[in-house]
Amino acid sequence: MKPLLFFFGCLFAVLLIIPLPIQAGLASQFDAPDTTIASNTVIDIVAHNGGIWMATGEGLNFSLDGGETWLLYDSSNGLVSNDISALFSVDGRLWVATGHSEIVDGQTVGFSDALMYTDDNGDTWTAVDFGDIPHVLGGERVIFDITGYNDAAQDKDWMFIAAFAGSFLASIDGGQSWRRIYSSPSDSVQYNTESIPPVQTRYFSCTVDTTHGDSLFVWAGTAGGVYQYIFAPSTEKPSSKSIANIVYCDNCGGSDTSYVFMGGNNGITRMTSSGGPYLSRFTNNGLPGGPSVTAIYPFAGNLFVGTASGPDGPSTGLVVSSDNGETFTAVNGFDAVTGDNKVITAMTEMRGRLYLAAEEAGLFVSLDTGLSWSHIYVDSSDTSSANGRNVVHALDPFFDTLRVGTDSGLVTLYMDTTGEILSSHYDVFGEVIGFSGARVIKVKTQVFWDSTGMAYDSLAIWTVNRPLTANGSPVVFRSFERAGQSEEKDTAWVSMQWEVNTNDIAFVGDSVFAVGNAGLRFSADGSNPSTIHTVRDSASADRFDDENITAMTVVGDSVFIGTDNGFAISHDRTRNYKIFRVNTDTLAADVVINHTLLSSLLQISGDFIPAIGVQTIDNELGRVWVSARAALTGGGDGISVGLYFPVDSAGTILDSDTDSTFARYDLRWGLSNPGAFAWNFAFNGDTVFAASDAGLLMNYGDTGITWDTVALVDASGNAMVEPGISVYAVEVQDNFLWVGTEQATVRLRLDNMLADTSYFYIDFDTPVDEVYAFPVPFSNSGDDAVDFHFVLQEDADVTLEVYDPAMNLVARLLDNQSLPAGIYHGRNSGVPAWDGRNGKGDQVAVGPYYFKVELSSGDVRWGKLAVIP
Repeated sequence: MKPLLFFFGCLFAVLLIIPLPIQAGLASQFDAPDTTIASNTVIDIVAHNGGIWMATGEGLNFSLDGGETWLLYDSSNGLVSNDISALFSVDGRLWVATGHSEIVDGQTVGFSDALMYTDDNGDTWTAVDFGDIPHVLGGERVIFDITGYNDAAQDKDWMFIAAFAGSFLASIDGGQSWRRIYSSPSDSVQYNTESIPPVQTRYFSCTVDTTHGDSLFVWAGTAGGVYQYIFAPSTEKPSSKSIANIVYCDNCGGSDTSYVFMGGNNGITRMTSSGGPYLSRFTNNGLPGGPSVTAIYPFAGNLFVGTASGPDGPSTGLVVSSDNGETFTAVNGFDAVTGDNKVITAMTEMRGRLYLAAEEAGLFVSLDTGLSWSHIYVDSSDTSSANGRNVVHALDPFFDTLRVGTDSGLVTLYMDTTGEILSSHYDVFGEVIGFSGARVIKVKTQVFWDSTGMAYDSLAIWTVNRPLTANGSPVVFRSFERAGQSEEKDTAWVSMQWEVNTNDIAFVGDSVFAVGNAGLRFSADGSNPSTIHTVRDSASADRFDDENITAMTVVGDSVFIGTDNGFAISHDRTRNYKIFRVNTDTLAADVVINHTLLSSLLQISGDFIPAIGVQTIDNELGRVWVSARAALTGGGDGISVGLYFPVDSAGTILDSDTDSTFARYDLRWGLSNPGAFAWNFAFNGDTVFAASDAGLLMNYGDTGITWDTVALVDASGNAMVEPGISVYAVEVQDNFLWVGTEQATVRLRLDNMLADTSYFYIDFDTPVDEVYAFPVPFSNSGDDAVDFHFVLQEDADVTLEVYDPAMNLVARLLDNQSLPAGIYHGRNSGVPAWDGRNGKGDQVAVGPYYFKVELSSGDVRWGKLAVIP
């Protein structure tokens, strides 16, 4: 977060949409950086490519040699404008946001001019093209903060920017494309419809936290509190928004664990019967073929999965997992089920045999747990492709009977115990508009048990039908036994659910459920399932209204329902549900939490959050530090810390996550430093540094309980800046702490917290023809030295000499050296300091001395200094 002149006016300013045109998206090469020092005031510091880079209101200063020499980028050699509002380094790329301020209607208004990056230390700069995203650059849209993380393992190069009224933007491809992200749908609506964005969409600060396994936590400070965005890895959340099939696997793979597997248009997911934790596999992480999963079946300790390029094909074959979905391999030599119109639509087992339906490829059986497959003609009397009975879509076993849904109706195969077909029966459904469709895509057997529950009393066969031609209609058929019926071929069929695209049939007790684009409908007496059953989340207002319900699986009292927009689980036979919405949008957070003054029980002191940082310590979850100020909701200044504690299922804090009752880690906030305010944070192990208006604050090792103010002095006690100077920036680099103030930048040694030098203490107010030395007086008895200040209005050859009171030459520091125009302020601007010794190396006597700055133009300027013991 940066203390720009217009910063505090941003909170309540009227939004001005005043964009500035820039040439974006192309890398441009510019002149080499200037050696001019930009400004006393440094508002942000980052370590980058072994150097130190400093953001000022007059450009970007940097040093690649530990501060020996300083260079400058500004609008003359690469940047769009001089005022640097944000600075960030990640993986060798330096990001810079620039802006400017204007007086509009008597108020100072901040403007965002550009977001740029360089991969070569500024030799070339590329301005980001935000494409058709409106309101990113321009008035009241200053980019105050930048953060990011390159997750190579998941091939995600995250970038985020906090752009005040431009809101919060994210990229997953390293900043090549961007999208505005919101904490909620209502925020999106408000931001895009109201003339003044709501406070919770005005962003000031952001940072990432990578300490939570494969999940990425992003923390953002707004005018409406702290927002916590959690992006779960794709492997740890449901793979598909549209669920095609759900299978329950009891004691899966010979283990004691039961799993539910869901397949959809983008992979396969394993979960428990209550939902997560999830394990998902895709084509890019272990699921051959795909990405669509068209059928799932657990068999003989393995999991068999049919894959396709899309829900309707072409088929990409059969894959198998022997470790409960952790890894998959393709079933080799089974090319018969790959290609167009060969989608694997169903699998089932009978007496140790595995059967597979694959549309025009037909019906297959494996006798060796899927190692090899044999083709079976459903109707061997006509093996031509024109015979619709050999185009197979659905399978349903019942003892030694296998019912097969085909393009020409329902085929019932009667087999012996070895799988030999003894006989078959055909039920043909014609093409009749409004009443019948020939193709059977699902077949389910409903069993009615006798009073003992040990034997079945009767059966009802249900089929889901689709038309083959324009003369047919989608329907559901149910079988009814005729009076005195002795054979199944005498079964009567009644059509139901006319003109409704039903996708599946399931049974809960004697009730039948038909699911499809008309939702979920049921019947308790075997009649047309037309009674609407609403799936409503018991704990929220969420419900399935417009969803196309695609699958329903019943296991005991548990019911699993899949739709084209998530899934639902009931554990009490459809009385209560929990609805799970699936997020497959990579740039949409899976969880968003708003931490505020009130929700933290006043442990966050206000809802205006200008600075936020994450402290990472080995083997710990990140500690979240925020600086807050009062907002519309009240409050005041304060620094707070969020810590994670192990808790049990009731939220009671435990001593350790090894406790047998450990359930999870919970975040708890604590107000660490009431009344304090930080512009920036930096961390060195257990130590926290806060750049504040009260100076440099430091907390060591006790998570914010005690704070000290660090004196910016050297080993001799000499102050590097004047008392009361605000500190705006702080950064740890190797063994040093860089501290940016409104007067100078000071480098401290981390081992003793003493300054070894200061930079950029430039006097812009002294007349250009005046020279002086500093500090005066100085002692030459130790390692001290005196620096010199002068200004060149044009390039000149400069001689700098020191004289004693008798005007004898004591030391010549510059001898006719060529220097470019600029402000020269001490050794850090290239002017040698004087150590109080003469040309022989001897210490000079205590007393007054004079120095002369002589220019090649003939101009001579004199100054005075003093040496003390």
